[in-house]
Amino acid sequence: MKYSESELLKFYEQLVRGRKYEEKIITLLGQGKLQGFFHLGIGQEASQVGVVNALGPNDYLVPTHRFHPGLVNKLDLKKLTAELLGRRSGYNKGHAFTFHISSKAERILPVNGMLGAGIPNAVGYAWALKMDKKDSVVVCVLGDGAAAEGNVHEGMNIAANLNVPIVFYIENNGWAVSNPFNEQTKIKNLSERASAYGMTGITVDGNDVIKVKETLEDAIAKARKGQPSIVEAKVSRWRGHFEGDPGFYRNPEELETAYKEDCIKRMKNTLLEQGISEKKFEEIDEKVHQEIEEAFNYAEKEPFPTAEEILNYDNVYATNLGGDLL
Repeated sequence: MKYSESELLKFYEQLVRGRKYEEKIITLLGQGKLQGFFHLGIGQEASQVGVVNALGPNDYLVPTHRFHPGLVNKLDLKKLTAELLGRRSGYNKGHAFTFHISSKAERILPVNGMLGAGIPNAVGYAWALKMDKKDSVVVCVLGDGAAAEGNVHEGMNIAANLNVPIVFYIENNGWAVSNPFNEQTKIKNLSERASAYGMTGITVDGNDVIKVKETLEDAIAKARKGQPSIVEAKVSRWRGHFEGDPGFYRNPEELETAYKEDCIKRMKNTLLEQGISEKKFEEIDEKVHQEIEEAFNYAEKEPFPTAEEILNYDNVYATNLGGDLL
């Protein structure tokens, strides 16, 4: 597919927004202005930006706790930041943080804090969409570590048997915490497992935002017809498993290779070849920087939820059993 200059610039801007947002998180953690465990997706921006650009207006996303670069390009930046800072004006009134964030209006279904536990939930969502005859698809994100969980296999098998409208999107960054991919499984690509469930599977270069987008669009179109599949994106995790993990278990040469394959540099080089000036990149960088500063300045001034609001279970549990989640 041929993309216009403005479309390519939009991809570049989204990649930069994802990178700079998480770099801001690192800065604030170092200053003691942020609390909690942050699992960052630096180095995985293209694989996430590609997903959010592939979603149709009626499609749903089940992200992971490492999906910040995708969410900053899908959700309202101020409300997202308020949630991550535990403020009452956040998407979930400060209750969810990064491990359970969701937004019904933007069709972001809840992240699950337990490894791999979001997959059975996602299959249930997709089954509900099929039963209600809705023209929607669920894209369920998981990592290579989660792919080893038993309930993931069960969920994929059920999805294939019921022909539900779902795409299982595996961000394979090569590490399950500190366990390298070649010690997790004997197969080369996790997409190969799709054949065991009677689904199709494909592996793509996760540093190529356009390839990710187009592959997901094709998979979503098939899922809409009741053909679930697995799409695996090979990516690199630049940081530790969480902020504070020094990553001593990693070979420095692996990281050097990852830096050379930086998805932002790749997109920038593509645009430079089309004659885009350095000034344009500087303008985009400054625009994104200002957006992020405004979001964090806003969130830092917002109030925390009160003790009464924190203990109000109406903010946690469904009180209207007749309600419509999807």
